[in-house]
Amino acid sequence: MSECPKCGGEMIQGEAYVSVNVPSSNPMMRGMMSPMSGMNLGDVGMTQEERIKWREKTGEKKGFLIKSEEVRTMAVSGRRCLECGYIELYARK
Repeated sequence: MSECPKCGGEMIQGEAYVSVNVPSSNPMMRGMMSPMSGMNLGDVGMTQEERIKWREKTGEKKGFLIKSEEVRTMAVSGRRCLECGYIELYARK
């Protein structure tokens, strides 16, 4: 384990996620009324978790007819201090 740069406590490995609300693709569920009178549920859907990613331009141009700058995508990982809660995020190739 590594040491926290803020307080010297123990850091544990982890991953960063974000919750994303995905609307229902079923047209019958959109704008559905709830069993309680007059309460509209709006877009009933699912919530899913997506891992945070880092994107950066590589400086290289790719393509046959249309050249565009190449982009590298990496997963974001991190460490969190068990003492003070400090979070350190990083992206590795």
